[in-house]
Amino acid sequence: MREDIEQALKKFEVKTFGSMKKIKAVGSLLSEDEKVLYISPTNVTITLFNTQRKERFSGVFVLTNRRILFHYHILFSSRTDSVELNRIHSIHCSGNGLTGGHLKIHTGTKTYDVRVSYKRERMNQILATFEAARNQYSQIQVTINTKPNVIQQIEMLAGLREKNILTEEEFQKQKQALLAKF
Repeated sequence: MREDIEQALKKFEVKTFGSMKKIKAVGSLLSEDEKVLYISPTNVTITLFNTQRKERFSGVFVLTNRRILFHYHILFSSRTDSVELNRIHSIHCSGNGLTGGHLKIHTGTKTYDVRVSYKRERMNQILATFEAARNQYSQIQVTINTKPNVIQQIEMLAGLREKNILTEEEFQKQKQALLAKF
């Protein structure tokens, strides 16, 4: 199993009873440069924006440093919904100790209602992780999309590394890619 998956499971105290096979399968859907920030076997209700049709699925929900994805099975096939972080319009967290917590993620076409922990502090921790990932992704996209010269880009990346937004490995990878274009 990927180390980042193990760390996320431990950080959020996710119960994996009977779900390890599904969690390992999700690991194969991720690229090597993606970092798992949150992962949980859970139930998700997907509401289509245009029809308001709701479908409820059981699967594995993942937040990475680049996207969210929900991998689930329907009859004899599997499906994966994937949304880049910059396509998420808003995130809301609600719930209580009786009915459990819900994380609602709104995109332009769908709303994902993800069942999360019953603990209020855990829900807030998950929400904070989502917001931090979205902010980090936005900063990286601005860096890439504005196309300043290579030295300015490396300086911007170094600033992100110093703020612990990028890991040393992510910084070096981005820097090498920029230098290769130089």
